[in-house]
Amino acid sequence: MENTVDSISAPEELLGAEIDGFRLESLLGCGSYGVVYQARHLVMDRLFAFKILFAEFSNNRESVNEFFRESKTAAKLEHPNVVQAYQAGRTPEGLCYFVMEYVDGSSIEELRINSPEQLSLKFLLEISIQLADALDYAWRSRGIIHRDIKPGNLLVCRSDGKLKLADLGLAGVGANAGSGEILATPLYMPPEVATGQKSTHAVSDIYSFGVMFYELAAGKPPFTGSVEALQQAHIETIPQPLFEANPDLDPELAAYIDSMLAKSPEERPQSWAEIKERLTAFKERLFFSQQIPVGAAEFLSPDTKVTNWEKEAGNNHSRLIIAAVILAVVIGAIAVMILL
Repeated sequence: MENTVDSISAPEELLGAEIDGFRLESLLGCGSYGVVYQARHLVMDRLFAFKILFAEFSNNRESVNEFFRESKTAAKLEHPNVVQAYQAGRTPEGLCYFVMEYVDGSSIEELRINSPEQLSLKFLLEISIQLADALDYAWRSRGIIHRDIKPGNLLVCRSDGKLKLADLGLAGVGANAGSGEILATPLYMPPEVATGQKSTHAVSDIYSFGVMFYELAAGKPPFTGSVEALQQAHIETIPQPLFEANPDLDPELAAYIDSMLAKSPEERPQSWAEIKERLTAFKERLFFSQQIPVGAAEFLSPDTKVTNWEKEAGNNHSRLIIAAVILAVVIGAIAVMILL
């Protein structure tokens, strides 16, 4: 017997259900307020991510409004590095849903746990540059800040390695966002948010990004502990410099990431455009110049090491050819002298 949307007590029970032209085929993940399925559109035969608000929140007007605000926010953003929104609605039974682009890949958090060897510095810079471009677009075009930058919200497409920014559930528009309630994942919480202030500018997201980059580059976050301990640390504690946490990093890059963790928002980099420009410059210098900086070699991805090895091999080959030509000229000169 086919599942119906008005008789569900657990997320797994919805598998196989058909909702407004979509069939729910597998469970992708659960959060505090909802569950996400992989769903197939029955007419187009195409996969989507199908997010459903938990039934216990469906009769709460504030929860429903917040749920659909996420879909509205996502629908305003059309960028290649942002998960696209396609449809939202409510069934006659009261089920609230939101249909998004399905990303076939893994989150950075999943890679960090299951395949940390993939998180090379080159890869991390490439992903960060794409993220900075997406957030610069969101801020400049719509005044939107994300409010929950963390590895779990960054998806990497399996086919081309492209970044997709997901979960705009906490996103807001400038000064109109929120009422002072603390809305952030504790590990990545900006100091101003930890003190109960509103997150109204891109520099708050920049702090969270700095914490995430630090964690992925150092192999550990700048702060650990309970929610209360993390909140206090974000407000008061200066983290260990990133270069000390990972001496294999380029010192200038490490110092730039440290600047994003400044307690005062005014002391951080002030725009995503600047961050994109600086990270692009670091990537060019570290991975596309002839010289590899001292201390960076052990943090290069395997493909970069091969590329530099090939460059050196090519240089050696050229030197051998030149030496052979010089030797031939000398031998010829000696032969001429003997004949004379």
